[in-house]
Amino acid sequence: METNPVHIAHIIAKCFKNEPLEHREQEALDVWMSTRPENKALFDELMANGGELKLEWLENLDNEAAWQRIEQKQQPKNHQALIWRIVAVVVLVCSVSLWLYNLKTDTIIPGGDAPAVATNVIENDVLPAHLGAKIILANGQELKVNDTLNMTVGTPIISHDSISHTDLLTDDRTAKLHTLIVPSANFFKITLSDGTAVWVNAASELRFPEHFGDTERRVYLKGEAYFEVAKDTKRPFFVETEEIDVRVLGTHFNVSAYNKRVKTSLAEGSVEVLDDNQSVVIRPGQSAEWSNGNIRVRTTDLQRDLAWKNNIFYFKHDNIVHIANELKRWYNLDVSFTETVSPDKTYSGEIGPDANLSEVLAMLAFVGDLEFTLNTNKLLIKNKHIMR
Repeated sequence: METNPVHIAHIIAKCFKNEPLEHREQEALDVWMSTRPENKALFDELMANGGELKLEWLENLDNEAAWQRIEQKQQPKNHQALIWRIVAVVVLVCSVSLWLYNLKTDTIIPGGDAPAVATNVIENDVLPAHLGAKIILANGQELKVNDTLNMTVGTPIISHDSISHTDLLTDDRTAKLHTLIVPSANFFKITLSDGTAVWVNAASELRFPEHFGDTERRVYLKGEAYFEVAKDTKRPFFVETEEIDVRVLGTHFNVSAYNKRVKTSLAEGSVEVLDDNQSVVIRPGQSAEWSNGNIRVRTTDLQRDLAWKNNIFYFKHDNIVHIANELKRWYNLDVSFTETVSPDKTYSGEIGPDANLSEVLAMLAFVGDLEFTLNTNKLLIKNKHIMR
């Protein structure tokens, strides 16, 4: 009786869709479940949650990465594309879910090729980034905030008994500034006094006046933020970083200014990116990347660039260093690698909002043949060693 993984995956796919099984299919499934207790436990676990736990991110795996793994099984190619998509997903679900099952029961599958990660990743799972920040007011007072902040409602965040409205508006360039600090494992949204909405990423700072002056609107950014700038033709809006300025009138764009590299990605409208020696104008779907004194314009992947703003952990053809930096900011981790982990290999995948660290590592373990060890907030990334 045929009980190979592909055939069983077809049967499990039908179970997911609540389709009746033929007699021979039911027999094959029963034989497969009786062969090993892990198979039965896996099936029960998948049926209990409808496959939703892992289908969500496995359905979003980059096709190339997913099919590389599936094609290693040397499956026939003459099935309908839709059915094979379901088969691919179910096979991947089986691998990862069985891995999670064995982590929870602290057993090892000899010769198995499911993703591997140290058991303490599950036991000490890390929650994703959450809403939170602190503001250092212009008078030096510190305030913690755990909700979005709206500067347009008419209630100042600083008492006029401490600093007068006049003090805050001496002129456009010398107005006293508040500083919004968003630590790792946090994010924050603020609406400025002109109605501009700003989403600030983890490990970032935004300096801004309580009210803008008459000739321009200017904020200062370290890290990353997404701006939806309120249109005002009389007062251009500037985002100033240590390396460049971004000038707009009204538009939607993202600025990432980590590690002496600045990338401005435009979703809507038009922006000018400039430094002391040059300037470029970009269109929607383009980015301007500043590095070592040069500005480069290219077509960009907005889904990738704006994933953090949409609370999605998304990477496409990214190397492990880039992914490690994202993990560091999103989960407040200290990440290191063994020497055998290649900085040149790239990975692709996506996982939705509210994903715990273990779920992200499960995806990375599968698409990248990686394993992980977590000790408090220290994450070690290693090449996977398959037991034979």
